[in-house]
Amino acid sequence: MRKTRLRLAAAVVPAVLLAAACSGSSDDGKGGATDSASASASANGSDGSGGSDDAGSTDGTLSKAQLAKALITQADVPGWTVQVSQTDDSAGTATLTADKADCQPLADVTSSKPKIPRKAFIGAAFARTTSGATPDAINQMLVASHAPGDAQKVLASVKTALGTCTGFTATDNTGTKTPFTIAKGPQVPTGDEAVSYVMTDTKDKKSGAALVTVVRTGDTVTAYLSVKSAGGAGDLPIEVARKQNEKLKAAQK
Repeated sequence: MRKTRLRLAAAVVPAVLLAAACSGSSDDGKGGATDSASASASANGSDGSGGSDDAGSTDGTLSKAQLAKALITQADVPGWTVQVSQTDDSAGTATLTADKADCQPLADVTSSKPKIPRKAFIGAAFARTTSGATPDAINQMLVASHAPGDAQKVLASVKTALGTCTGFTATDNTGTKTPFTIAKGPQVPTGDEAVSYVMTDTKDKKSGAALVTVVRTGDTVTAYLSVKSAGGAGDLPIEVARKQNEKLKAAQK
């Protein structure tokens, strides 16, 4: 499956979420899936994302280079196509601000400036490999490292928000306002802890809905956005999430 197909299929994700999660997916025009070589290039900063030092920080926080090495590849999940996205740690774009304070943790999951800051992050899109023009479902993922203890705070804040927040209007960095409804999602059997919810754009309930899954692995948090190409929230590919959890655990040992 060509990279362009995966990138175009990603357009079904609500624009405000896609922009916040993984800005500027790259396409070298050659087709084919992202593999371990591509991930290695990303780790060295050659994908334009400004990869950081491979050694990580003194507190054990994973650097962008280490996150890139721990990112799933096609070899890890046969039958899936994975495309690393370019990300910019310093960009203040793709912010999301909720009009209700209790809902802000849900907006922060895909905002470039969350209240609990990320130390480093990397993004990717993945879908089942297909010979067709568009896969049945598309997934975006944002893998982030946090200062010790902060990843637990992220999960706790999301869980608390889901106890009271049923909807909010998000304002992005351009001033565009998007109304969303929130519904609790299915249980997620992976990670040290995890939670999911469905975020639906009330202006376009079919194509503007996504399943958002947040998984903590040690001091890292992986956020997944899953949608169906035909419209509507998708299902988290649990086998992919489990493999990503496994690789992140190994990277933090």
